[in-house]
Amino acid sequence: MYKQRLAAIIIVGVVIGLAGCSNSPVAIVNGVRITQGEFNSRLVQNYGRDTLREMIDRQLIKQMADEAGITVTDEELDKEVEQTKAQFPSPEQFQRWLESRDMNEDEWREALKIAIVARKLALKDVKYDEAELKAFFEQHKDRYALPTRVSISEIVVGTKKEAEEVLAQLKKEPAKFADLARVYSQAPYTRARGGKRPENMPLERVTPEAIRKAAAELAIGQISAPIAGEGQWYIIKIDQRQPARKASWQKDKDRVKRDYEAANAKPLGQLLQDAVKKANVQIVDPRFQALNEIYTPVPEKIPTFGPHGPEGEKGAQKKPAESAPAAEAGKGKPAEQRQPPAGKH
Repeated sequence: MYKQRLAAIIIVGVVIGLAGCSNSPVAIVNGVRITQGEFNSRLVQNYGRDTLREMIDRQLIKQMADEAGITVTDEELDKEVEQTKAQFPSPEQFQRWLESRDMNEDEWREALKIAIVARKLALKDVKYDEAELKAFFEQHKDRYALPTRVSISEIVVGTKKEAEEVLAQLKKEPAKFADLARVYSQAPYTRARGGKRPENMPLERVTPEAIRKAAAELAIGQISAPIAGEGQWYIIKIDQRQPARKASWQKDKDRVKRDYEAANAKPLGQLLQDAVKKANVQIVDPRFQALNEIYTPVPEKIPTFGPHGPEGEKGAQKKPAESAPAAEAGKGKPAEQRQPPAGKH
């Protein structure tokens, strides 16, 4: 799916063009005006083709979903929204992410809804039973074995002295680890999360190495002494540790189901190709006529042409032989003197 930023930019440009005079300025640089017309023209030139294609693809997906009876309920959409927002350290960071893509939350929700519809279309024809899932599990068993995982909170400061000062406060009020992380920590991502690193991180992927070693040894809930690592000082707390385990059908079957579906889903590109075969897409704007090559269906059976026409040798056998006098009559004359067949001028 194409970047929503492009869609937002071009839509804004079109709205501006419709709402005001094309000669009115959007900016003035040392007395030189940049007009709305110039601004909109550049937007269309730079982003118009990709945006139009994205809008056409969205419409094809919607129409395929309508034909298949696929819908997205408000409850489904709200669940996806909450799951996505939960991946951000704070609501403020989520809003900054939207702003970086020139989208508001309503536009993002609409894009997310289209993504859910596309996923349902991709899975529409994926059928399986438990035996097939178990076979898939056995084939990919290594994927489901889990290493030791830890959830860590941290406070990161620049000097040992700062770390010791923070640790002194923690010894008095250990329950305020999150509050102190938000005040003192110099790691922006975890500071916004009250010091929390991503949960259930495989121990082998924890960095720096000194933190990995401490995370393996500290008890759950224990707060470390200051730890030097990569030019900074860390105080960490082990929030949770989960031991390594082997793959388990009973524990992993929900994940196996998701993986099986993902492995067998029809790619979005193929969905759109199938839709184009049945669609009638007309690119009206002359600036975007090149898109007709994408949205013009290609015949499934393309006739082949041999030296004797589309029917090959059989066609040649069926064609009446030219009489010898007629053939001879054309020989020896310049092309312009030869008479065309009757009825062809």
